[in-house]
Amino acid sequence: MIKIDLLPEGMRKDKTGLLDGGVGSVASEVVLGIFLAAGAFLLVIHLLLAVTAVTKIAQHKMLEARWQGMAAQKKAYDTVFNEAKALQARMNTLRPITAERGFIWSRLMNDISDSVPKGVWLKELSLNKKVLTISGSSVSRVQAEMMAAGNFASALKECQTLKDSFTGVDVDSIQRRDVQGLAIADFTIKAKLK
Repeated sequence: MIKIDLLPEGMRKDKTGLLDGGVGSVASEVVLGIFLAAGAFLLVIHLLLAVTAVTKIAQHKMLEARWQGMAAQKKAYDTVFNEAKALQARMNTLRPITAERGFIWSRLMNDISDSVPKGVWLKELSLNKKVLTISGSSVSRVQAEMMAAGNFASALKECQTLKDSFTGVDVDSIQRRDVQGLAIADFTIKAKLK
């Protein structure tokens, strides 16, 4: 290559590039190759991260859509869970009452059921402020409905489960009424928890 420069030697500037002679003892082609390889590596990493980000965004949107689809099921689950929680709280309220006396509700209900005579049906059983209230009705075609309610109260007084856990099993109220020529006696029996 021929260089033509009309400037005197003292005023001339060296026009060699940064990599014209290499860097130190490393040739310029090697330095350029290292820079290009590093740039290509960073570009590949950038593309991989971009693909990963797009994939994660797509997964997030799919999961969000599934979550929205399960909203009705979650609402039903929450309703059942809250009901179970309320029932557990009610059971925890009853547990001290039943645990102290070894009182078994199933046995009491069975004994009450066994004591119900023909023509008597029960409407309500409740335990409120340590008072057991049994409400029901009796019916008879031969005007013995009052006697059927009294017989039921007498049978309850003889029931061992009630004797062990309750005192004062008595008829609280009894009222007679006629429905289409049929005599019905509505009664309430109360017993106090010991």
